[in-house]
Amino acid sequence: MPRKAVALYLILALLGAAIFVYLTFPRTKDQIPTSNNQRPFTEPASPNPGDAPVPEAPPHPTTPPAPHGPTLRVMAWASPAEAQALTAQLDAYGAQTGWYASLTVLDDEATYRQELAAALAANTPPDVCLIDARDFSGLDPARDLVTVTPDPATATRGQEAFAVNGGEKAYPSEFSVDLLFFNPAAFSRAGIAPPGPHWNWDVLQAMAHALASLKQTTATGETVYPLEVPADFDFWNLLCTQAGHPALEAGTWHLGEADGRDAELRSLALIRDFFGDQNATAPLPADGTEPGRYFGEQRAAMMIGPSELVARLPNFGYQVTELPRDMCAASLARVNGWAVGAQSTQRDASRALAAWLANQPLHAGWSSPRTGVAQDGFTQICQASLAASVIPRLGARDAQLARFLDTQIQQLARPGGGDPGQLYARIQAEYQSDFPDSTVKSSSPAKSRATAAGELRDM
Repeated sequence: MPRKAVALYLILALLGAAIFVYLTFPRTKDQIPTSNNQRPFTEPASPNPGDAPVPEAPPHPTTPPAPHGPTLRVMAWASPAEAQALTAQLDAYGAQTGWYASLTVLDDEATYRQELAAALAANTPPDVCLIDARDFSGLDPARDLVTVTPDPATATRGQEAFAVNGGEKAYPSEFSVDLLFFNPAAFSRAGIAPPGPHWNWDVLQAMAHALASLKQTTATGETVYPLEVPADFDFWNLLCTQAGHPALEAGTWHLGEADGRDAELRSLALIRDFFGDQNATAPLPADGTEPGRYFGEQRAAMMIGPSELVARLPNFGYQVTELPRDMCAASLARVNGWAVGAQSTQRDASRALAAWLANQPLHAGWSSPRTGVAQDGFTQICQASLAASVIPRLGARDAQLARFLDTQIQQLARPGGGDPGQLYARIQAEYQSDFPDSTVKSSSPAKSRATAAGELRDM
C-alpha cells in the first residue's frame, strides 16, 4: 500500500475515535452517575445518602464485641503487675458476658481505704470492691454491702470470715495464715532435726536455745538468731487461742470471761520468755519494718510470719510447716473477698462478677480458700491452718483497744518490759474502761476450731 494511503487511514481512525469519546463520555459532574462506592458530590456524608449504599468499614480482628450491659465500677488494691493481671481478667469477663468493668486500682491498702471512703462520701460507690475481713476495709457491712451466697466449695472458715448477722457479705477470694518458716541449712549445720507439725511451744523454745548456744554467724560475721517472732496483739491473740480461749474472735471480745484468765496470762508469759533471751530471738524492729527482714537475709533460722511472705522472700531453700501447738492447734488468718455495694444499681450482674473474681487470688503469695481441687504441699499446710484459725474483726472501738494492746505487748517484749501479771491487770482495766457494759461469759471458742482442723486432716 502506498505511504500516502497508510497515513490517510491512520488520520481517519484517530478522528473517528475522538468523535466517539466526545459523544459518549460525560463532560460535567452532573453527568457522572452515582455508583455503589460513591456519594453524589452535592450530598453530605451519611449512613445512607439517598438510595446509594455505602460500604461498611471491615471489622478489625482484635475489636471486642459491643457490650451488652452497663459498665460496672470495680475498686481494689494491688501492685502494678497484679493490677495488669486483674485488668486482663476483667477484659476477658467482659468479652465473655458483655458486662465490662471500669477499674480503679490503688497500689497500697491504706490509700485504697481512703479512696473507698471518699467514693462513698461522694455518692459514687463502686459496684464491686475488694475488702478484708479484719474490718471490711472500713465499710459498714450492714449498711454498705449486700448479702451474697458464697460458693459451697469455699472452706468453712473462709465463709465465716464475712458472716454478719447470719448473712455473708463477701465472696472469699484469698487468705494468708501464720506459719513457721525455717532454714534447713541452719538446722543441718547444728545437727538438729528441723521443725514439724508435732512441735509445741516448749519444743520451739528448747530448739531456739540450742541454736543460740552454737552462736552461728553469716559469711560476713553477722549473728544468726534462732527465731524471728512478732510481738503484738495479733500474736498474743493467737497464743490465747491455742491456750483454749481467744482474746478476740470475729467481732467478739472474750477478755472479761472468767475462764480466759489462765490462757491470757500464759500467753503473756510466753511472749516475755521468748524475748527474755536476746540471743535467741531477733530484736523487734523499731521502725515498723515488715516481718521477715532477718529471715530473708538468712540471719534467723526460724520465723513466725504470714504465708503471703513467700511472694517476697528470696529463694534460699527455706521451708514452712504449721505453727507449734499448745492445748490445740491454731493460726491467725487474714481473708480478703469481693463484695457488692448496697448502692449498686446492677446487683445481680455485680454479684456474678464478684463471684467470678473470687475464683482466683489477686495478690501474690495468697492462697485460694476453695477446697476439693488439686493442692501442693504448701497449699495443704495453709488450708489445714485456716481450718483451725482465729479471724479477728475490729470495729472502731475494737481498733482502739487493739492499738493499746499492741503498745503494751511490744513493751513487754523489750528489755525491762515488766511483769505479765501486772500487764494482765492493766489490760483488764482498759477493757472495762472501753467496754463497761461487757458481760462475763464462760465458753471455749477454740474447741470447735481444733475439731475442724482434726476433721480436715482426717479427710
